[in-house]
Amino acid sequence: MGRVFSWEYFSFLQIDDAAANKELLLIPVLLLLLGFVWMKLVRTETTAEKSGININEAYADVIANEVDSGTEIDSPDEDEKEEEVAEEKGEDEKKDD
Repeated sequence: MGRVFSWEYFSFLQIDDAAANKELLLIPVLLLLLGFVWMKLVRTETTAEKSGININEAYADVIANEVDSGTEIDSPDEDEKEEEVAEEKGEDEKKDD
């Protein structure tokens, strides 16, 4: 009889040798089986999806999204220009009144 620590009961349990041997054989077989099934799933997904984009298309997409969002890296003084435009609009409104 082997002694195995149980986290559920925080104590050692008595397990007969036949059950321990079955567990020692079952766990690696189960891991290999699950790994084989996982690799088959991955292989079928990668073969089914051949419509990926290359690095140039990804770069062009990033640049297009950056321009659309207004967060261009090349224009650090963009905030200053916006403040000047806002001040000019404020002055124009005052002149109209």
